[in-house]
Amino acid sequence: MNFSLTTAIIATLALSNNATAQNKAADREPQIQNYSVDFEAKLLSDRRNRGISDSFNRPGAQLTMTAVHGSGLIGLMEVGTVSKDVFPDSNGALVLGALGYRWGNHDGWHFGVGLAREWFPDAKVNDAPTGFDETFTPTGSTSTRFHTTYAVLEFGYKLLEGRYLYVTSEDLRGNNTATLCGGAYLPAILAGGDPTKGIACFNQGFKHTGGSHLLDFDIKYPINGQTKLTGHLGYQKLHNFSDGDLFDYKFGLIHTRWGLDFGAEIVGTSLKNRDLAVVTAANGSVKKLDQTIVLLSLGKRF
Repeated sequence: MNFSLTTAIIATLALSNNATAQNKAADREPQIQNYSVDFEAKLLSDRRNRGISDSFNRPGAQLTMTAVHGSGLIGLMEVGTVSKDVFPDSNGALVLGALGYRWGNHDGWHFGVGLAREWFPDAKVNDAPTGFDETFTPTGSTSTRFHTTYAVLEFGYKLLEGRYLYVTSEDLRGNNTATLCGGAYLPAILAGGDPTKGIACFNQGFKHTGGSHLLDFDIKYPINGQTKLTGHLGYQKLHNFSDGDLFDYKFGLIHTRWGLDFGAEIVGTSLKNRDLAVVTAANGSVKKLDQTIVLLSLGKRF
């Protein structure tokens, strides 16, 4: 299953054109806006995905556009920054496109279905080993990209929002035997350290992570007209690699003043094998990307 960002953009424009045509046809009737297009720009002290840093524990930024039609159709496009140390050879950007349909009562039960796609332009891992023989000589290699497609089911009740995602692409963000086993254990193998875990990982054969399951629950509870409490719980079941299973969480406050949203949230994750969150930069520096942090954000909606 493939989903094109161009499709999302065309669909969003079509919603706008359709609404314009309807307004012209009924120009003698009271005008009721049947669609909305909203933007949000945000600066963050760290860009996290499921509690793990996409920005190598550095600040990041993102711009989000959401288009909603009165019929229930919704389109979303988001552009954010990522680290080239986390996503090798990338141009430092992540593009997310989504298209779906929502129905129900916002003050009661409500649901949605859709497709989403993440693009990591130019990002790739070339010629990563897929296995080793008894002399620790690579038995094969492969190249991997990070693009990911999701089937999405949304559900919620009043302020509580839930989301289930099923990975329909070959891999979830490029995770497979070559990148997971190689990224976590290959340095130890090449350095002459204990190769036991690495060899065991490679000996499973070459496997992909398509078919992974992701689940999220989010809530924003208004304290008053300017401040909201935020909460998030997430779960990831990584297909073929139980070491990548995790629970992630986030809770904090968002305060609106002077037309800006100020956020402060505690963000963390419980990854089954924390070795998978250790990344070595091109300059040789090593960082753990799953540490619990206080994430600060500054957003502007328009």
